[in-house]
Amino acid sequence: MPLAPNVAGAANRRFAPWAIGPWVLLLLAAIGFVQYLRHAEYLYLGVAVAIIVVCAGCILRQAWSRPAMQLLALLLAVWSLVTAVLMLQQSGDFEIARQHARAQPQLGEMALWMIARAQRTWQVGIALKLVAIPALLWLAWQLGRPAVRTQFRSRRP
Repeated sequence: MPLAPNVAGAANRRFAPWAIGPWVLLLLAAIGFVQYLRHAEYLYLGVAVAIIVVCAGCILRQAWSRPAMQLLALLLAVWSLVTAVLMLQQSGDFEIARQHARAQPQLGEMALWMIARAQRTWQVGIALKLVAIPALLWLAWQLGRPAVRTQFRSRRP
């Protein structure tokens, strides 16, 4: 017997801008899960699984996931800020690496190219963190609003 779609539930569920956040976090956590599994980083793997579970609950608008997602968004915003500051403290390392590469001619232009590529990757990482911090704080704030709270439902018996 085919399952009938819940038309009444679908009609009550309208688009909410905050709902994009859990989807993006879910996708990033899934990518991280694959990477951490590949490199056997089990602590990060466990964190990725927890993020996936909370995001899935939030996407399904389960009441238990709203405060968990709020806390998760705050923790990830703080984590992004801390890691961005740590990355910024290392910004001078690229110039030092270039000086070492120029001092050793046997390394050639390939070394300078690799340093430039690493610096661009670093810059993209910093930019993503700087975009993520306000986005995560906004998500945490949205999830605390009464209008958003009413969109979540308790578990059915």
